[in-house]
Amino acid sequence: MRRSGLRAVVYREMLLLTRNRTNLLLAILPTAIYLLLFATSLTNLVGTVTYRGAQVGYAEFTIPAIMLSSMLAATTTTGTSLFQEEMGGMSLEVWSYPVSRGGYIAGKIVATTALVVVQSLAALIVGLLLFDLGWPGGHWLALVVGTVVVSLTFNGLYLLFAALVRDFQRFMVLINVLGPFLLFSSPSFYPVERMPLVLRWLSTVNPVTYGISCLRGGALAGWDAMWPSGLGMLAGAIVLFTVIAAVLNRRIREL
Repeated sequence: MRRSGLRAVVYREMLLLTRNRTNLLLAILPTAIYLLLFATSLTNLVGTVTYRGAQVGYAEFTIPAIMLSSMLAATTTTGTSLFQEEMGGMSLEVWSYPVSRGGYIAGKIVATTALVVVQSLAALIVGLLLFDLGWPGGHWLALVVGTVVVSLTFNGLYLLFAALVRDFQRFMVLINVLGPFLLFSSPSFYPVERMPLVLRWLSTVNPVTYGISCLRGGALAGWDAMWPSGLGMLAGAIVLFTVIAAVLNRRIREL
């Protein structure tokens, strides 16, 4: 019974996340714009960049950043879903299922992270169709594993913001300001050596920096370059979801 309740929670969460066409459109459009306009134009303008002492094409260098941009857009949707549940009275509906609080929280984490992973991989597939990416098989596998780990971390970060910020408008202002700031104050579309000194300092405390390092390392250099940042991201995800579980438990009791 508990397992069927957990499956019901996951199914309901997926419906909530995917049936809102406006949310999906807002999550997909930035990625399409970056891929079709930004990356393609700058690929012709920049040509190659230096990464870990080797020359790589700008498209290869920037696709991990576009994936992370897609990830941030998807996590915005998952954070918004928490408010949609409460405003629509759907949070109370979930208790008609034979599921514990822990099962409800686990179902939400599974469903929202799955959406983030799928959307990030969709951005990668679009990039593959547009550019000739000659990465070895081991690099592809490292990139996919890194995508799952980084998706967990940023999904956890945005869910935590949604759990802590009770006002929906404040949450929307926060993430709409924070997302671009995190993305462009990290070595996303440019090597860290080319960043101004102030941005370089900011990048050291920017979680996107380590997410980019994980994805880019996996894609361009394989497991050896991916796992240090990947382990850090995984540790961060564990901490985030532990805090989220406590915050959501308290929030559920107040319903």
